[in-house]
Amino acid sequence: MEIDDKTGRPTILTVDDQELNLAILEDYLKPLGYRVVKARNGTEALAQIKSEKPDIVLLDIMMPDIDGYEVCRRVKEDPDSRDIPVVIVTSLEETEDLVKALEYGADEFLTKPVNEIEIRARVKSLLKKKTLNDQLKSAYMHINNLTAFAENKLAELSSEAFRGDEAQKHLIERLLRIKPDDIARPTHILLGRETGDGLVEGVLHSFENGEINRVQVSGRVEKSLRCGDKYHVEDIDLIECNSQISRGDECCSYFDKEITNKIGVVKNFILCDSKKTDSLVVAFNYGKKVTSHDADILRSFLLLFHVFSTISGQLKEVDGAFKYLVTALARAAEANDEETGNHIVRVNEYARLLAEDMGMPPDFVRDIGFFAQMHDVGKIHIHFSLLNKPGKLTDEEAQVVREHTTYGAMILGEEPRLKMAREIALGHHERYNGGGYPRDIKGEENPIPARIVALADVYDALRSKRSYKPAFSHQRAFEIITIGDGRTMPEYFDPRVLEAFIRREKEFEAIYNRLTDNI
Repeated sequence: MEIDDKTGRPTILTVDDQELNLAILEDYLKPLGYRVVKARNGTEALAQIKSEKPDIVLLDIMMPDIDGYEVCRRVKEDPDSRDIPVVIVTSLEETEDLVKALEYGADEFLTKPVNEIEIRARVKSLLKKKTLNDQLKSAYMHINNLTAFAENKLAELSSEAFRGDEAQKHLIERLLRIKPDDIARPTHILLGRETGDGLVEGVLHSFENGEINRVQVSGRVEKSLRCGDKYHVEDIDLIECNSQISRGDECCSYFDKEITNKIGVVKNFILCDSKKTDSLVVAFNYGKKVTSHDADILRSFLLLFHVFSTISGQLKEVDGAFKYLVTALARAAEANDEETGNHIVRVNEYARLLAEDMGMPPDFVRDIGFFAQMHDVGKIHIHFSLLNKPGKLTDEEAQVVREHTTYGAMILGEEPRLKMAREIALGHHERYNGGGYPRDIKGEENPIPARIVALADVYDALRSKRSYKPAFSHQRAFEIITIGDGRTMPEYFDPRVLEAFIRREKEFEAIYNRLTDNI
């Protein structure tokens, strides 16, 4: 049922071209606490229905402009207004008039002169039905919204797009009151678990300053049935309360000051307690009296939240194992080389820094900061004697070493999660102006992750001691990359990557100093 924001009263629209009839209806209904809005013709009635969203329309038939039948038809055909009860109030008494009104969608039919007791009873009965219908409709839409959201998120499980923490956050946003006038939602949601003896610890969520605010809370919750309604659904207990607590007063659920001080006044709340999952959610301060329908929504929310929590935890375990294996593979490749594991860690850091400076998306920055270490994974296929040979390699030996790029791409294969790693392994020795290997491609033909790692790898190679060269200082490495020395030239690198390096070169030096012989 629509409630007027200013008065909190149900709104009744009376439509009649006679002022006396409008005055009589107002005299009958206003003493009952209803807000009465008037319209004097069909056009005005339709406008009032759109702007005022009344809870009931009392509608005359015989009016100039648009008659009551047509108004009723339009109201019932409009999805935004078809649930509003329409009572035809007319002096027409013929059976065909009644049948026509019903055919056009009227819910009730009253004849003039209207009996005060009858119209009050009809209005009260229709308001009760509309309230129940609105509650059912709201609960259905809310649960359907949660279900659709869950279906979309679960569909992402097979892709990298799924983020468990984000899914939980967005689920909370769908339950929490975001707009001040959304009285069907709570202002605060406590998600937590019972730790014994009525103690609860968890996170209190509210919407403040355009974003979700999260506060850690712990305190005591005493559940009883003194002032509420409790029922059991499978393994979940639900308690609804429409009383008001202020900072620790007793009610059907007593929340100690550790909790209520974070909220202030507590009213119209629902507590949902799942025994199987040891989880608990309390939704505080609905802008209306709570019902079993609101409790069902909260139950659905708790079940979905637990599903996302469980999936998120399992995916984190899988992701941890995946990252461990990727890192182990990268270190195994480095074991064939003279360098230690410091090299791959530093290249990760350089690549992350460059991507961040270039304004790449957060997911890209995170991923390249991890997958950059896979650039030399193909060295597993190269004999250590070649990788560690003192002096210059022959042309044949150099060609064998160069094949580590294609070996790396072969090892990483077509697994979607390793796409960036594969691009890096294959392309980090390509040159922006051409002449690199293994494919001799130019410019943006080489994927951006490979172009970023190309510079990161060269910088660290210049800084590191190898069997065929000494370790260069930061300043010397910087000069070689930005000015050139014949073997390495600035045009080898993507100009955007080179500019980012120039801006952040001091941080490159700091990373090298921090991560050299310090792992």
